[in-house]
Amino acid sequence: MASEKTKKPSEMNPEDLPDVRAFQDEFTRDFLQSTEETRSGYYPFLSGTGKYKMDFPQGGMIGERAYARKEKVHEGYPIHLKNNVVGGAMITIFYFSYDSTDELDMNLESFSARIGKDINYKKIAGDGQSLYYGNIDQNESHTYAGYILNEKADGALEVVYQIDCMQEQKEKCNKNKAKNEKYVLDWMKSIRFIDENKEVNK
Repeated sequence: MASEKTKKPSEMNPEDLPDVRAFQDEFTRDFLQSTEETRSGYYPFLSGTGKYKMDFPQGGMIGERAYARKEKVHEGYPIHLKNNVVGGAMITIFYFSYDSTDELDMNLESFSARIGKDINYKKIAGDGQSLYYGNIDQNESHTYAGYILNEKADGALEVVYQIDCMQEQKEKCNKNKAKNEKYVLDWMKSIRFIDENKEVNK
């Protein structure tokens, strides 16, 4: 029988979990691997495909009804976020196992088309993966787009982080624009592909 320290949050008594939004939602809780923070305000998340992990925001909640997964091939879901930094935001994530470096230009064009805007992507190189990042300012939101490509194997993620800038949030959005962008970018960099040649604690 697992000890309290080795139990996953989904196996623990809900009363013993951190009092934050991510753990209060039963569906979201299933993806969280520990009650120990990866850094302040974030917890370890493992994809349902087992193909990637990330720092999950404590104020985030996965939309269960919109969650879709086909084995290890494809996964898509929204994260509804509330916190003191950006206020309210919607994050959408799609994982595609078949995207490859050979089709990068085409896949970036397809990603932009799905967002409905031409995006000038900036490449940020990482360890075995690259982040292609761009942002869009609209009247009612600030949108940040990230295409994260696995360069050691096939697979990529499309991530859209949309901060609510409607009505009373508009002034705060504009004032904190640079800080918000750094906050979003730092979070996107936490998304890491899993090397299946290494043992992964699932």
